[in-house]
Amino acid sequence: MSESAGDLPSAWAGALAAAGSVPMSAAETRALAAVLADWVRDALTDPVAARKAGSAVGSALIDSHHTQPESLAASIAVLADHLPTEIDSAVRTALYAGLAAGYAEGLRDRTRREQEAIRIAVLDAHRTGEARFRAVFRGAALGIGIADGEGRILEINEPLARMLGRDARAARGLEISSLRLPTDPPEYWEHYRALLAGRRRQMTGEKQFVLSDGEVIWARMRASSVIGDDGKTALVVGLFEDITERREMTERLRHQATHDPLTGLPNRTLLLEELAATLNFRDGRAEGEDTESEDTESTESEDAADADDGDGLAESGSAKSGEAGEGRRIAVCFLDIDGFKAVNDTLGHDAGDRLLIQIAARLREAVEPHAHPVARMGGDEFVILLPDTAGPQSAIEVAERVLAAIREPVLLDGRELTVTGSIGIVEQPVEGAGPSELLRAADVTLYWAKAAGRDRWALFDPQRNARQVARYALSQELPGALERGELFLEYQPIVDLADQRVRSLEALVRWNHPRLGLLGPGRFVPLAEETGAIVALGRWVLRRAVADAATWPRPPEGAPVTVSVNVAVPQVRDPGLVREVRDALEAGGLPPARLQLELTESAVMEPGRRGRPAVQRLRELADLGVRIAIDDFGTGYSNLAYLRRLPAHTLKIDSSFVKGLIPAAVPDGGAQDGSEEPIVSSLINLARACGMMVIAEGVETGAQAETLRKLGADTGQGYYFSRPLPADQVPALILSGFGDAGRH
Repeated sequence: MSESAGDLPSAWAGALAAAGSVPMSAAETRALAAVLADWVRDALTDPVAARKAGSAVGSALIDSHHTQPESLAASIAVLADHLPTEIDSAVRTALYAGLAAGYAEGLRDRTRREQEAIRIAVLDAHRTGEARFRAVFRGAALGIGIADGEGRILEINEPLARMLGRDARAARGLEISSLRLPTDPPEYWEHYRALLAGRRRQMTGEKQFVLSDGEVIWARMRASSVIGDDGKTALVVGLFEDITERREMTERLRHQATHDPLTGLPNRTLLLEELAATLNFRDGRAEGEDTESEDTESTESEDAADADDGDGLAESGSAKSGEAGEGRRIAVCFLDIDGFKAVNDTLGHDAGDRLLIQIAARLREAVEPHAHPVARMGGDEFVILLPDTAGPQSAIEVAERVLAAIREPVLLDGRELTVTGSIGIVEQPVEGAGPSELLRAADVTLYWAKAAGRDRWALFDPQRNARQVARYALSQELPGALERGELFLEYQPIVDLADQRVRSLEALVRWNHPRLGLLGPGRFVPLAEETGAIVALGRWVLRRAVADAATWPRPPEGAPVTVSVNVAVPQVRDPGLVREVRDALEAGGLPPARLQLELTESAVMEPGRRGRPAVQRLRELADLGVRIAIDDFGTGYSNLAYLRRLPAHTLKIDSSFVKGLIPAAVPDGGAQDGSEEPIVSSLINLARACGMMVIAEGVETGAQAETLRKLGADTGQGYYFSRPLPADQVPALILSGFGDAGRH
C-alpha cells in the first residue's frame, strides 16, 4: 500500500479528474469521491457486502457521467493502492468484481435509455418525413440498420457500416442471416426469427462481428419491429453500440480477479467455479459470479423468452448439467512444495517467486497431454483438477508424473536446486460431491503425504478422515470437559520391590465422556498436546493430585506416601511451570518432598539453547524440594552425558524392557531368550551411577518383579501390584500396608 487509507477520497477524486472531461466541478468530484470511499470502507467486512458496495460504486460512476473506461480503470487502481493490506483477498476480489459489474450494468442501462430515445426518434422520423429521418439516421452516434420483413438490409448508417467492415451502399440487399457466426449463441437467432415472424416485438443481445483483417468487434444490439397494415412485420430497426473496449476491459478485470498475477494460472475463485460447473453444484458458485438475468424492458411474455440473453453462461451451465450423470468420477490433486519456506528464507522472496513460476510451467507441461486444469491456491500450493477419471489409478499416474517433473533440478541465481513436492489425491464419484468438501479432503490428504516423508502422494481414505474428524471433535470438547467436571483422577501404586509396601501413587487422568463413556489418557492427552490444551489440563491434574495427596494418611510403617504427576513437554517449556507448582503445593498444603514430577526424555534431553531454560526450571523445582523422575527411559533420545547434569532423582524404565525380561513360551515347547535382561541391568547401573532411584513400569508377573529386585530396581509399578484405583480407595490401600494382601 503506497499511501494511507485515509488519503483514498482525495486520491480517487484526482484519478477521476485525470481520467476524462466530466461536467463536474472539482468540489463536486471531491464530494463524490468521499461518498464512494465511505461506501467502500463500510463494506470491507465480508465478500457479500464488498460486492454490493462495489456494484453501487460502479452505478454511481455512470450516474455522475464518468462513462469513460478510463474512469473504471482509475478507480480500481486507486482502490488497489489505498485499501488496507490486511484486507482478505476474497473481499478485495468481490469488491473489484462488484465494481466492474455495477459499472457495466449502469452503462448498459444508460445505453438502453439512449437507444430507446433514438429508436423512437427513428420511427417517428420515418413516419413524418424523409428529410427528418435522414438527419437522425446520419447524425446518430450509434449504428442504425433497417431491414424489411424478409430480413434483407435496406439501410445502414456509417457507424454500423464500420462495425460490419462493409460499405454502407454495398450492404443494401444483404441478408441479415449471412452475418451469422459459429460463435453466436443459438438463442440470438431464435429471437431474431421470432421478431421477423411477429412473435416478438423487441429483442436485445450482444453480437460479434469479424472484420476482413481479423479484428473482432462486439456490439450491443436492440431491435424493434414495425408492424404493417396487414399485421405482419414490415420493418426491423436495429440499434448497435460498439462495446468492444468495454468488453475487453471487463475481460481484463475478470482475468485479474480469477487468475494468479505471478504464474498466470487460475486462482481459487476460478477453480471453485470450474469445480461447481463440473459437479453441477448449483449452490457452489464462487463469489462474484453474475447470475442475474438482464432487464429487456419487454412484456411479461417476452421477459420469459429473453431470460437466456447474455454471455452464454446459462447455456454452458445446462450442458454441464447433462454431463454430470451417474457413474462419472472426478479427482483433485492438491500439491505443496516441500521446504519452500527455506528457499524464501535463504535465497529471498524474489528467488521464491521465480521458483514458483518455473513450477507452474512444469505443472502445465506435465498435464499437457490431457490439458487438466491447474490452479494456484496461494503461497506454494497448487491444485490439479481431473474432471473425468476412470478410477484412482488415473489420478495416481498424473500425480507421479507431476512429482517427477518437480524433482528435475531448478536453476536459480546460478545455483542448481532440487525441490520436491507432496500431493494429496481425492478421487470419487461426481454425484454427491461438493467443491469445498473436495478441496478440504485433498488438503487433508496432502498433509498425510507430508507426514509420511514428503516427495510422495497420498490417496484420501474416508475412514481415516472420519477418525481424524472424531479426534478433532474430541479435542474441541476437552476445554469444556474441564469446566463441566467430567475429568477425574485414578491412582496406581508404585511398590517397594523389597518389602511390597506402597511408596508412591501415580495420578492418571480419566474422562467420563457423556457420549463416549470412560476414556483413558491415551485417547485425549495426545490431543491436548497437539491443541495446546495440555497446559490447562496439566494444571488441573497437578492441583487435584496435590489436594488429594494432602489428605492421604501416613502408612503404619515408613515415610509418608508421595504422589507422582506426569508433566508434558509443553508444560516443561512453559515459563509459568515453577510458579504453578509452588501455588499448587501452597493451596493443597502438601510438603514439596511428597510431590514427584514425571517427565519424558523428550522434555528434558535437549542440550543447547532450547534445553537450558527447561533444565533451569527443573533445577528451581528441585531446589523447592520437589522430586524429578525421568519417565519411559530408554525409548527416546538418550544423551547419557547430559543425563548426569539433570536434577533428577528417579529413573523409570519403560515397560517394553520389563516385558522382555522373562523368556516367553513358544509353540514347540521351547522358550525365547530373555534378551532384555542385560539392557535392564545396564539401565539400572546407569541410574545408580547418576545417583538415581529406579522404578520399573509395566510389571505384570511375580517373576518379573523378582528379577527386577535381583537386578537392583527399587520399586515397581504395574497390574501385578494393582490396577489404577479410584481416589476414595487410596487411603485404605495405604493403611493396609499393602503386601501380598494388597494386590488387586
